[in-house]
Amino acid sequence: MKSSFLATGAVVRQLFYLIALIVIILSIGFIGFSVSGYEPTGAFFTSIEALAGKAQTAEPHSLVIGLNLFGAILIWFAIWTAFGLAVEGRFGEFLKESRILSSIKKMKGHYIVCGAGKVGGNIGKRLLEQGEQVVFLEKDKDIINRLKAQNLMVMDVGHIDEHVLREAGIQKAAGIAIALGEDGKNLLLTLTAKELNPFAKIAVRASDAKMVPKLKKAGANYILLPEALGGIKLADALSGKIDKSLVFVNP
Repeated sequence: MKSSFLATGAVVRQLFYLIALIVIILSIGFIGFSVSGYEPTGAFFTSIEALAGKAQTAEPHSLVIGLNLFGAILIWFAIWTAFGLAVEGRFGEFLKESRILSSIKKMKGHYIVCGAGKVGGNIGKRLLEQGEQVVFLEKDKDIINRLKAQNLMVMDVGHIDEHVLREAGIQKAAGIAIALGEDGKNLLLTLTAKELNPFAKIAVRASDAKMVPKLKKAGANYILLPEALGGIKLADALSGKIDKSLVFVNP
């Protein structure tokens, strides 16, 4: 099943293609009627009327017939797209996610967080506290709804790949935090992010220490093993070296 974000992106692309197709067809009609002897203004309005199925000419004109046909196809395409949104009850969601897409396209120097769970969520929270712009990429509906309730920038995605990173603005991002639960996926995303933006800082979580050399070779700037860090901090606490920013103390 497509993620909500990807489905919205598909609808946006459909609307873009629809508008582009209308412009192209009108341009063809304008040129055709101009060559046939119409004044520029007349050629333009006749093209619009023909596309809408209302053009009146002294004799049957191949352009009028062709534009009538394309007009009918375009109308059905627009109705079908709108019907799909209505059936799924996604008009409100579509508008919200369209605004998110628009906002992300304007971002520069922001940070992308892949996976907004226990690790990724805290990474994003820390960056936000430091005044940075953050885009979360997540597939868990509960986490997504929680982030949206906080008015945070979150993209509802499934599998995170090159296309998703591009949509999240990786090429203009200052950095990316990759915090999925699978080391293999984190390694692949590191390679992809490095290829798309060699200048972005890359921070990655890992579960297996054996992955560290591979992640370094892939281009990760910072690598952390949360479980290992937790063990070290608790061991330090037992020996009296308590990091109160990370270890909660029960007096």
